[in-house]
Amino acid sequence: MNSPNGITTILFDLDDTLRHNHPKGHHFFWEYAASLGAPDSEENRQQAQRWAFEYWADSAYLLYDLKIHGRGEESFWHNYNERHLLALGCSRDQASELAPQLHKHMSENYQPEDVVLPEVHQILKKLHTVGYTLAVVTNRNEPVDEYLEELELHIYFDFSLAGGEIKSWKPKPEIFRVALERANAKPEETIYVGDNYFADILGARNVGIQPILLDPYNYFPEADCHIIRSLTELEQVLAITQKS
Repeated sequence: MNSPNGITTILFDLDDTLRHNHPKGHHFFWEYAASLGAPDSEENRQQAQRWAFEYWADSAYLLYDLKIHGRGEESFWHNYNERHLLALGCSRDQASELAPQLHKHMSENYQPEDVVLPEVHQILKKLHTVGYTLAVVTNRNEPVDEYLEELELHIYFDFSLAGGEIKSWKPKPEIFRVALERANAKPEETIYVGDNYFADILGARNVGIQPILLDPYNYFPEADCHIIRSLTELEQVLAITQKS
């Protein structure tokens, strides 16, 4: 396409960008933790969420925990809950005491619904109609084509790419490079939209892709990139974004 701003391709994160859990897992976790006596304030919650963003961005801690416990194992989630409680401001003793209770509560009671906000369809339809190449690039382990169809989002996208398909996860460069190859796009004409500063923004920037951070809860007020509170703001950012 001949885009006036030089952008031809827009890549999207999936979870907490295009689709959401309702209720959100970390909110559900924090509320029960607070009922057990864990620290609970906006500051505590923000530091815990920032920790979680960094942890899930293919961090050394995540890789170590996967090596020790295995993906999806009960011991992994017990350990993760303890780490999360420490990030929330619990003492080590309190985190160790509460982690099993949090694991049991989450396992038995957390049953979120998939939610796709109306604004997601609105913006994707506009971008698709204009002629941008659109794709989903996610850190999920399994392909998401069928899942996108279930969410009725597949009609907007040219392709999707899950990290598990190529054994490379954001913020590693390889997953972004493969996405660029599949889109037949150059980094400087591509934008990546995601909610995780550590995985999405730093990862995209490292290969020359222009990043946009979706940050509705202001977790990253100091972020050195375009920040939007809603996907409805994406059009405005595209209007002022210039090809580098």
